[in-house]
Amino acid sequence: MNNAEVRFQDLHLGKTSAEKESVESPKLLIEGFFDPYGFIKTAREGSEFLFLGHKGSGKSAIGEHLRLSAESQPNFFVRYLSLGDFPYTSFSKIVRGDFEPEAKFPDAWSWLLLLQIIDQFAKDNGCSLQDNEDAQTSLQQLRQAGLLPSSSLKHTVQQTVRKAGGINWRIFQATGEKTAVEGSLVEIPFLVERLKNLVMEIRSESQHIVVVDGLDELLGKRSVQLDSLGSLVYEIDRLNTQFRRSGCPVKIVLLCRTDIYESLPNANKNKIRQDSAVELIWFSDTKTLSESNLVTLANRRAPRSAGKPINIFDKYFPATIKNYHGQQETLQFLLDFTRHTPRDFITLLNYIQKQTSSNGVVTESSIQQAVKEYSLSYFVPEINDELTGYLSIEEKRGLLSLFSSLGEREFEFNQLIACSNSIKPPLNIDLQSALSHLFECSAIATLERAGSHTHFTAKYRNRNAVLDVRKKIILHRGMWKALNLK
Repeated sequence: MNNAEVRFQDLHLGKTSAEKESVESPKLLIEGFFDPYGFIKTAREGSEFLFLGHKGSGKSAIGEHLRLSAESQPNFFVRYLSLGDFPYTSFSKIVRGDFEPEAKFPDAWSWLLLLQIIDQFAKDNGCSLQDNEDAQTSLQQLRQAGLLPSSSLKHTVQQTVRKAGGINWRIFQATGEKTAVEGSLVEIPFLVERLKNLVMEIRSESQHIVVVDGLDELLGKRSVQLDSLGSLVYEIDRLNTQFRRSGCPVKIVLLCRTDIYESLPNANKNKIRQDSAVELIWFSDTKTLSESNLVTLANRRAPRSAGKPINIFDKYFPATIKNYHGQQETLQFLLDFTRHTPRDFITLLNYIQKQTSSNGVVTESSIQQAVKEYSLSYFVPEINDELTGYLSIEEKRGLLSLFSSLGEREFEFNQLIACSNSIKPPLNIDLQSALSHLFECSAIATLERAGSHTHFTAKYRNRNAVLDVRKKIILHRGMWKALNLK
């Protein structure tokens, strides 16, 4: 299909979910991957292992890009692990005994991760594992115990706990040893040390990466979950340091939502963040919007369908559009309806495609209708999802109802309190706490006006920003149409 025949709605710009995109359009995640800050090089070569970003910022896309890249590179192995269905309660039983979580959880995570790593090395025909008789004996014993192959972390947890009752663990018996390691799960810390020593000695010309993702699915924020994940960060940091020191060709990459990371009870999390974290921030305060990261991302993806490089905004979109105060540059209009994340922006473009007429012309009317559908069907539900674990279903419903009742896009905190007090029966919501969570996910911002100048403070612009309820509060534009705010 040549460029003249391509309609806007014929362009495949991507899915909301990187996991689905990797299945349905894997080449888009390879050829259309935009990496303005060298995230992939950092993941493969850098000492940083922790990738932090808000929901929809492209964390999973990094993991899927690495995994798909490995399929075409013979000396590159990537294992993608998800904690989406991780059994935290069972996990807490892996290391038995009356120990505090910070004492037993690191060993439990090492057990799970090292099993995954040794299973991956077993698939690398060029690594030293293949010629190590003791290591091959250990592998055989792990297979007999049902712990290899390790199909998922969930499977390994369940299999480990299931084997707890009186099973003799004849694992890591070196050649010539007269006595095997025997016992139940109380020996896990000892087994971890044996397994760790085995892994650290492995050498290979290939590169091995283990990607841990799925922390976005942490819904309950229960103590066992947060304690577990706090220990996970600590143990990955420690293992990666040991891998680098020993020359073992493996690295563990952790993809984590920023707000979840900040909730973790890890005394060293700021040190780890300073030394080993990469922040996924897409907002670019540039005067040339056509060069902004999100616009570049969309134009990077379009050639997969168009057959050649193309600027979709110059080709299909009107230059300006009417907003709430007059005419505005179309690109700025579109970006204002997002939190400057790839998910928001690509999803908005997908909604515009649905509203575009058969002749492929993107009109102001089609954009306005798409923005309304985007607000109703995507943006507010996305905010709802992001508040899960912080607010109950009733609290989220009551909060949205409160904003609708207030009927204002901009308001003072006292106005919101007064409106809440007027509702019968009264809403059972801690408003300041609820607003703080909304601020964290960029559903609200604060603003100050001085003459003709307006200063916005939003989380997506500045990751260190905090909510100040003494300032005027403004709802994100993506919520206005869903809440029927004029």
